[in-house]
Formats: sequence, C-alpha cells, structure tokens
Amino acid sequence: MTDLSTVPVSAIKGVGTKTAEALVKAGINTCLDLLHIYPRIYEDRTPRYLLQDAPLDCKVALIMRVTTSPRIGFTPTGKRIVRFSAKQREDSPSVQIAFFNQTYLVNAFHVGSDYRFYGKLSKGGSGYFMFSPSFEPVEAMTADTVPVYSPQGGLSSGKIAKIIKTLLSSISPLDILDTLPEEVRRENMLMPLGEALFEIHCPTDGRVLDRAKERLIFDELFEFSLAAEKLRRREDTQIAPSMEKVDTTPFINALPFPLTNAQKRSLAEIENDLTGTVQPHRAMRRLLQGDVGSGKTAVAAGAIYIAMKNGGKAYLMAPTEILACQHFETLKAWFEPMGFRVMLLTGSTSAKERRNIREYLQLHDPLLIVGTHALFEEETRPYNLTLVITDEQHRFGVNQREKLLSKATVRNNLVMSATPIPRTLAMFLYAGLDVSILDELPPGRQEISTLLIPPSKRERMYGFIESEIANGHQAYIICPLVEESEEEALEREVSGKGSLMSAVEMAESLKKRFERYNVGLLHGKMKPADKNAVMEGFAKGEIQILVSTTVVEVGVNVPNATVMAIEDSDRFGLAQLHQLRGRIGRGKDKSWCIFITSTKSRDALSRLEFMTKCTDGFKIAEYDLEQRGPGDFFGERQHGELQLPLASTTRDVTLFKKAADSAKAYLDSKK
Repeated sequence: MTDLSTVPVSAIKGVGTKTAEALVKAGINTCLDLLHIYPRIYEDRTPRYLLQDAPLDCKVALIMRVTTSPRIGFTPTGKRIVRFSAKQREDSPSVQIAFFNQTYLVNAFHVGSDYRFYGKLSKGGSGYFMFSPSFEPVEAMTADTVPVYSPQGGLSSGKIAKIIKTLLSSISPLDILDTLPEEVRRENMLMPLGEALFEIHCPTDGRVLDRAKERLIFDELFEFSLAAEKLRRREDTQIAPSMEKVDTTPFINALPFPLTNAQKRSLAEIENDLTGTVQPHRAMRRLLQGDVGSGKTAVAAGAIYIAMKNGGKAYLMAPTEILACQHFETLKAWFEPMGFRVMLLTGSTSAKERRNIREYLQLHDPLLIVGTHALFEEETRPYNLTLVITDEQHRFGVNQREKLLSKATVRNNLVMSATPIPRTLAMFLYAGLDVSILDELPPGRQEISTLLIPPSKRERMYGFIESEIANGHQAYIICPLVEESEEEALEREVSGKGSLMSAVEMAESLKKRFERYNVGLLHGKMKPADKNAVMEGFAKGEIQILVSTTVVEVGVNVPNATVMAIEDSDRFGLAQLHQLRGRIGRGKDKSWCIFITSTKSRDALSRLEFMTKCTDGFKIAEYDLEQRGPGDFFGERQHGELQLPLASTTRDVTLFKKAADSAKAYLDSKK
C-alpha cells in the first residue's frame, strides 16, 4: 500500500510547476489531499431530450450540429465573446451558443460537425440560448455521469477532474493506505478507503456510491469526534480555581434594558460554573444558544463582569471584523463607566495600538479584549486570562478553540451561537459543552411582518420605504451579488430578462430614486475601514438606506431600521434569510421584511411562503435542511472553521453518534 499523504501533487503525470503551485496554494499538497477533494455534484449528461421537450432554465445535454461559423463579438461592457448557432435537426429551431473570454474557441467548432453540449438551456425574445456549455465531439463522447468539482487555486473543475483521473489511472484501490483504525472500520462495516475514493470520483453504481459516501462521511465525523473527545478529556482532568462570588446587581441595573427570564437563568448557570463551590472545581465549558435578537451579548457581558470583578482578563472573539467592532462599541459603552478597560484587536488594528494591547495584557489589571482571528494569532500570552468567549463558535472549529484556550490561565470557555442546532447534535459539535438556551425575546420587541412580492411591485415597495424614512426610520436593501457578471449581463441582453440585482447597481439606482436621502453601500470586497465607516454612518442614522450583500447577516444592530427588502430572495437558504431578517425588529417599532423574487419554481415559492408564516429559527432551519438536502449547514465557509465537506448535520445524526461512540471506544482502548 502507498501512503499517498507523503506523495506530492507534483509527482502526478502532467502536473507542471504552475499547476502544482496552484494546488499547493489551495491547500492541496499531496495526492491524498487531492483525492479528498470530492465532487460537488454529479452531472447526468445523457442526451435524452428533443429541443422542444427539454426543460428550460436548467442544465440539459443536447446533441446538436454547428450551423454557423463561430465569430468574435463583444458583451455590453466591451468584453470579447465567441458566438455561433447550432441545431438538433434541420427543421429544429436554432440554439445560440456563447462563450465568454475564451476567444481561442473560435477555431474549436466546425460547421456541419456534431457535438454534445451540456449547459443551462434558456429561451428569450431571440430564441433558445446556452452560455458557456461543456462540449465534446460526438465521436469522442465520454461517460454520461460526470463529477463536477469546485475550482481550486484558480484551476477549473475540468482541470481538477483531469488531474484526479490521471492519478487514479496510475494506482489501484489496494494501493491506498487506509487511515481509519482497522477495528473501527470492521465494527462499523465500512468500505475500505481505497474503494471509497475510487467510487466517489468514478461512480459505477448508485448503491455502491452511497456506501462510499457513508465511509467518507464517517471518516470526517470520526476525525472531528476524536479531536473533540481528546479536548474534552483533557479539560475534564484539569482542576481549575473557582472565582469569588460577585454581586451582579450593579451590572444588571446599568444595562439599558431589563433582562428576560431566559437571560437571568442562563447568567445564573454561568455564574454557578465560574464561582461554584463543588470540588474538585473544573473550568466552565458552556454553549449559549439563542435565536437572533435573544440577547446573547448581554449574558456574555455578565460573565465578563464576573471575571473582571475577580481581577481577570477576558477575550471575546467574533468571526468578522464588523461583528467584532459592534461588540466592542456595545461592551465599551457598558463597561468603561464601571471603570473597566475594553480594547479592540482585529486585522486592521495599527502597529502602535497592538503594542499598547500587548503592554496592557501584561499588567495585573482587569481587561476585556474584543477581536477576530487576530486574537489567536497574537503571540503574547496574557497575564491572568480567565475567560474566553467565542461568538458563532462553529466557524472556528476544535483546533482554533484549543489554540485560543491555550493562552488562558484558567480555561473558562463560553461559546455563543445563533445557528439553530438540536440539543443532541450540539453535544457532538461542541465537544460535550453544557448548554444554555435563550428561548424568549426581550420585551417590547415587535413581531416582524414578512411579505413576498414580484418585481412588478418594487415601486410600490419603494413608496412604503419612503414613508418609513419620512417617519424617521431606516431601511436595508439586500442583494445576492456585489456586481453583475459578464455572463449575467449577456443573458439579460439576449433573453430580455431582468438581471440579478447587484449591490453596486442597486445603490446607484436608489441614489437617483431617493435623491433626498443618503444611500450607503456595503459589501465584502470593501476595505475593513470603509465597511466600518458605512456601518457607523448607518448606525448613527446618517445613512437612511443601506444597500448590502449578506455581510450584514451576523451581528449588526440598528434598532431604528424597520424595513428590509431582499432582492432575488429565492437564491438564499431559509436559515440565511432568517438571519438577515433578524437585523430588523430590534427596536420598539413595527418592522417589515419583504422578499422579492421573479422565480416561477414551485419549490422555491413554497419555501419563501413558509418563511412568511414562520419566525422560529429552529423550525426554519429544520425545514430548510429537509428541503435542500445534504450540504453545508453553516453557509459559506470561513478560514479555520469546521470542515465537513460531505457530512450533513441533520441527515447524518446517526453516523455522528456512531463516530462519537467509536472515537470514545478507540481512545479507551489506547489507555
């Protein structure tokens, strides 16, 4: 057997220096790394349709003959494009084929030759069209089931597929060293790793592919469970000094709002963890879970108050700079009047301020540092760090949590999450943390009315937004894109359809529509300082309408915002729509969330209609995952977060338990 984890990708035939560098840049250093890049989907390229029977606006395979010579033209923005026509039969309508920024393809097609084209078939005012389809000559057609990979390091799906195919052709399943302990594999009746990897990249049978996925999913969950169980056992053996009991009344009275019963209960549980008298006393390990707007920050602040009153330091780490800045401003306003120092550490923090932070970390005074990943990248070991809090913990993963906790004098750990996760699943994801749930919203919070409208009612919606602004309120307009792509621009031109609303275009349009008001623009490609300036202007009421991508999904708190309109809402998952909707309804005034969509898909419309009737985050997440099937539970991945490429946190609960039990048994056997 070959240990592919020691064989560099540069050893694969046909992988040159530039390709190897691109793979390494994407974190694919070895042949084993490459084989663990799984297909995102499998495309069925069986040419089974006649043109008039083919479904529109989805991918299909059509065998067609090229009828016009390819020519180079220009997109509406001046970029080059290759265009030509093809027909299925002489008496069939023409299909316009177009490729972007690939002028070399002008010589790839010959009039009278037959090709299999695979891509999205659409129909507009000028007839049928396909943009950038996959293609191959009929006489050289490959398999009908084709794995599709996510691009890696600038390399396309096709390039990744070719490299993997080359690697697999040079080895056999028996050549691949199995990384799972043999006793664990036998006990769970799992397929050998080599067979599973061959099958997932070159599927032969649906049932065999399911068994291959089961094996690879188990590997992911076993590795995660093993790391989590090791961390749990390490923390279980560590005796920690308890803090002195603290009267939290001054802190609670200083808050600008009363605590809910759920907040009081959770704070009491945290206080008992930190100051309990049961011996031997162990460090706190608690998950604070609550829906958007349930008041997790105030409860976390209560824990920080207890730590700082005991003379300790606290870290609060957030996944994004915007959220870190928001926490910093909130906590600074609460704690500085009490005499506590609060500082901010992010990737944008200046060298001078970093030096100040390092100096304060060495002092014996209480201190709160709010930050991003920069917290665990900072090498300084704080004096008397007794509390570590992470917000949206799932984005960091077990290893990052351990790295941050390793800086602590006492490893008291509170993790916060607004992501609805069933309690049984939370036990696996959060390595045996105790769970506190905020299951009620603060008093005075107004229910959010949710509406679903077509684009034809957009102007009427603008009139409503105008009336809300005239009453002193503010509005969000959420767009799925930063800017429209070349392909989308051309599709709009050819089909006569409206394009997806990009944030940049929307902002420009609304500045003309709402001339009397300030319209701001916020998206992830902006510099952190610019993003913070826009959010500050919106928070202060200087910007009345904020056009944004989903960068506002987590943590932004503007109680004066009473309207959110979400363009092309069918492109979002329901859990994400719920997170976005949670940005409004945070004040005393009635709020409205408006979903705008032009989709004709019954499934998409039923999902959005469900959202108009339900505001319970747990029910929405359950419904969303049931409807969408396997996928990434937590949305777009961030650097360092939990990686489960194949596993689904709802579908694979049984495998989660099997993997967790196997990890415990395996560690027990090694004692």
